[in-house]
Amino acid sequence: MLTIYGTKPSRVARCLWALEELGLPYTQVAVPDSKADSFLALNPMGKVPVLVDGDFVLTESVAITAYLATLTSNALLPTDARARARMDQWTSWAITEVEFHFTVMVREIRRAGQAGEAPDGGLVGACLKEVADTLGALEKHLAAGNAYVAGDSFTLGDINTAFPIAGIAPRIDMSAFPVISDWLARCTARPAWQRVQAIDDSALMAA
Repeated sequence: MLTIYGTKPSRVARCLWALEELGLPYTQVAVPDSKADSFLALNPMGKVPVLVDGDFVLTESVAITAYLATLTSNALLPTDARARARMDQWTSWAITEVEFHFTVMVREIRRAGQAGEAPDGGLVGACLKEVADTLGALEKHLAAGNAYVAGDSFTLGDINTAFPIAGIAPRIDMSAFPVISDWLARCTARPAWQRVQAIDDSALMAA
């Protein structure tokens, strides 16, 4: 049995999405204190997600989704070398060009909330602009006849890429990106993602 540590409002959702798409049995465990010694023994960084598969412990959400996709026969990993390369290309782009700025913004919002302050509007605005500026690359790629990031089929690349865009899209004027909006709607309408959204984090067993 696979065990995934962490709850939805984090990159854990990316891993849960892959688990649900693949139909792999798993247990999800909440982590109320990521700095507790018991959790640090799994991930010295004190962060989620963490995947445990027997005596194998793995961190970092994209590494986890890639590992999960190797555990069973599935369509999430393209067999064509070029499609696989496109999947990796857009996964890398999502992490460096979208998720980085999204993370900076979220950390500022959380910091401000904990301090009882308003978030730094300049910082939040700069993050949103960086993401909006880079979305044009994906818009052009999808508009060139690619239904999904690696071509005609939904792959792990779409999970990895759609996850951060879905999080930040409500804060951006997406009217400039109609093709991305259509692609994102199709990705997030998938039953696997809907099952992730239905998870009640408050009912989870805690580590």
